[in-house]
Amino acid sequence: MMAWLPPGWRERVGRRNLVALGCGALLMVLLLTWQSGLSAGPSQPDRPRTTTSPPSVPATPQENCGGNDAELVVATGDDVSTGSVRREAIKEWNDLMKPPEDPRAKLLELSDSTDVRRAQMAALAQAGSCAYDILVLDVAWVTEFARHGYIQPIDLADRNDEFLSGPLRAGRLDGEQYGVPFAADAPLEFRRLDRRSGGYLLQLDDNEMGTINFLETIELGGGKVLDGDDRTSIVLDRRRDATWEALRSFRRTLSTTGENVAVLRESLEMDEDASVVAFKEGHAGGQPVTWMRNWPIAFHQLAADPRMRVSGKDLRFDVHAPAARGGVLGGSVLAVSQHIKPAKLAPARRLIDRLTSPEVQAKLFACGGYSPVLTEVYERYEGGGGPSCPRQDGSDITNPSLDELKELAAKTRESIELARPRPKSPYYAQFSELFRRCARGVWEDKVSRETFFASVDALEGALNGRVQDDRPLCGKDGP
Repeated sequence: MMAWLPPGWRERVGRRNLVALGCGALLMVLLLTWQSGLSAGPSQPDRPRTTTSPPSVPATPQENCGGNDAELVVATGDDVSTGSVRREAIKEWNDLMKPPEDPRAKLLELSDSTDVRRAQMAALAQAGSCAYDILVLDVAWVTEFARHGYIQPIDLADRNDEFLSGPLRAGRLDGEQYGVPFAADAPLEFRRLDRRSGGYLLQLDDNEMGTINFLETIELGGGKVLDGDDRTSIVLDRRRDATWEALRSFRRTLSTTGENVAVLRESLEMDEDASVVAFKEGHAGGQPVTWMRNWPIAFHQLAADPRMRVSGKDLRFDVHAPAARGGVLGGSVLAVSQHIKPAKLAPARRLIDRLTSPEVQAKLFACGGYSPVLTEVYERYEGGGGPSCPRQDGSDITNPSLDELKELAAKTRESIELARPRPKSPYYAQFSELFRRCARGVWEDKVSRETFFASVDALEGALNGRVQDDRPLCGKDGP
């Protein structure tokens, strides 16, 4: 099992075998979830619901927990930036910035699947392993990892005013900070300027991005799924007509003109990368594409492609923030493992401070497309300052200009300030899978209105860790 693999296993087993290892970790987490009674589904009337306790984390002796004393391991997903700037930031730290007595930092890239990566990290943490010292966590996982004892609080009292408020709150639980904002994310609407008509692409593939896009589809369309300060109240049935119409309309209101345009059915098979490819090509499944919802990092992926510029200069697309409050907050935080060896705590904090410094955050934005978390960086770019990323010799990649970065920074900050978080629940993953299954079923014409709204109790139970029976919910009941 992955829990007993030492650091460096990724390099030795190779990327293809890593997928199999990731699946093994996922199976391990699913087994632990089943044993704890966390599986989501509708409850039987004669079976009482009980709240489960978080899985226990073994008190593994520090000398037996694995890890490498000479390395400070940062576990993350793939560096999807155009210039691998996260890897460059770690290299710069090791070569130029790191105090001599600190262990060298090592960026360990796990699965490129958000769901599998979460399972990998959780499996090792629950086994008591200290193979990972710093975790790059999706903001939606912070509550789960904090409640289950996988990560520890980190004092940010002297830096609170530096961060955007939304990403900062996303890393906080019960008044304590568990995650330091690392990259912010919120939806942007991309529009091709060389096409007057075409469809709208979402990312509705069966993964976490599907959950995010279905939530946005409902809430941007006037419906409502979540409520409360922590977004843990299910209100799906309070505005049934608006919610159902928003989900079933298969249309999106443009943030620029207010016009309603068709969302392409091909969105059901799209993730972030596939939709960027289709947007570049201008079609999906034979249907023309003019608009796309995606994260800000897609801007760099598009701008770097010569095909998306006119004569190598002006962009063939523009971006806008959603017109109404309803976007879902994404992004990541840096968290310190509960099992980190004491001698690594101070080095871990020094590395985290460096990765969230204005200098590194600006470089991650300009060269990689990762949205900053610091107010200062946005203010510099919006004021016409901030560094641009020079074109590398011999490369056909065109990096965004300072004017383009200025526009991107303004639109990204606007969207982040409008975006709302996903539920702060240690059982969010169970809710996400159930909600996505039901919403996809509606889109696939397999789930009726009655069945969709009958999922309210099960969704509420999933967020609260209640035991449910194993009857299928939101299965096929339509034509």
